Amino acid sequence: MKRSVLSLLTTLILLSGCSSTPAYPPTPSIGGEISTSLSEQTVPQQELAAPAEGTEIRMQFGEVEITALLDDSQTSRDFLTLLPLTLDMTRFYDREYAAHLGDAVISQEGEQIADFENGDVTYYIAGHALAVFFDGADRSDQSGLIRMGRITSGLDDLTGLPSDVQVTITLAEEEGEANMTYDVSDFSNVEITGFDPTALTSEEQAVLYQQARYCQAMTEADTDTLRELVPEDATFTHMSGRQQTREEYFADIENGALRYYTIGMENPVVEVEGDRATVTFTSVLNANAYGAQGTYRMHGSHHWELRDGVWRVAR
Repeated sequence: MKRSVLSLLTTLILLSGCSSTPAYPPTPSIGGEISTSLSEQTVPQQELAAPAEGTEIRMQFGEVEITALLDDSQTSRDFLTLLPLTLDMTRFYDREYAAHLGDAVISQEGEQIADFENGDVTYYIAGHALAVFFDGADRSDQSGLIRMGRITSGLDDLTGLPSDVQVTITLAEEEGEANMTYDVSDFSNVEITGFDPTALTSEEQAVLYQQARYCQAMTEADTDTLRELVPEDATFTHMSGRQQTREEYFADIENGALRYYTIGMENPVVEVEGDRATVTFTSVLNANAYGAQGTYRMHGSHHWELRDGVWRVAR
């Protein structure tokens, strides 16, 4: 069944013009199973000394950020080509988080180890999986691992996380480049006010960025971007009850019947829960809709979902 995803003003402007899904780079959400063996003891957690050279990555386990340094092996280089990457990781035996890597091609030309150390970031060959170890090194006999790198901060934080957690893995920003991936100032026709970007998680920033990207596409009549974000079977409903299919709506944007000049987003609140997200804000639209030009304010919530690793308008 088709779903009306957004509400529109009948003779003025389409509220959908301010609804968007963040364009987060393709990051497959995948899970997997790791076979392990263990005995019984515990060891104190500790931060591991990082290799002298390598590539720093960030792993966002929900609200917890972990950093690690990967080596320069072919295994690590293959893994880095997948970033940014979002995985549904599962905790096994209170010592590791692991997830299957889908169809990714990962070389075995790396440091094969007889067993792991706490803090190892590894590729598990038999399971074709990423495995991040945080405990149990003294009670393990786990072979078949290629060490790609080691955790450099946040190791102890992994012990208190739930059994299943969504993890987003990215390259660490260079100094002075923080938030550049989701820099909403990139969008010249969209002004966002009343929010603190440093207070948002990386996933919340991704959603807000895509909301702004959607609004910018509206102002540029960029229906290629809009088609990327809006599902094909979406319908748009005017407040009068009149409905348009996605293509009917986009045709009005392309032929100029609907013309957005600038879009303001006041006091946005971003909420992310699993693969669903909501952005609530007041829209300030300078637009010409079917011959009626003016500036219009409206408050509403816009819904997103993570599909194929990308935030898109919710079905």
